[in-house]
Amino acid sequence: MKADLVEAWLYQEGYWHEIDQDGDLHFKYDGKHMYFSPDDDPTYFRVSMPGIYKLENNRVKVLEACNTITRNYKVLKAFLNNDSLWLSMELFVDSTPEVGDFMDRCCRILVNGFNDIAKEILGDN
Repeated sequence: MKADLVEAWLYQEGYWHEIDQDGDLHFKYDGKHMYFSPDDDPTYFRVSMPGIYKLENNRVKVLEACNTITRNYKVLKAFLNNDSLWLSMELFVDSTPEVGDFMDRCCRILVNGFNDIAKEILGDN
């Protein structure tokens, strides 16, 4: 999916954003850093929340939390990238989507997933 559609939505909704040298759109939603990565596949949509947690000798507990969150949420992935926990919303959309139809929901799911995985890891559940 093209970044210009997501950028237009961010601008319209008043979200701060910037484009890095790779063409990724970085923005904040509900105080959380997220980014959209354009892809050669015009129907592939991914918004990520990178590096939300660093491993600290608790790899098994974090992997169990990733499994729980991925199982409990539709289209949300929780995974390790090196020693850092990431969340990602990945889905397929038509080639000319109305970003406003799903962008807010995707970001909200990422924030909720962030909160829930913190509870899983820290044991506050």
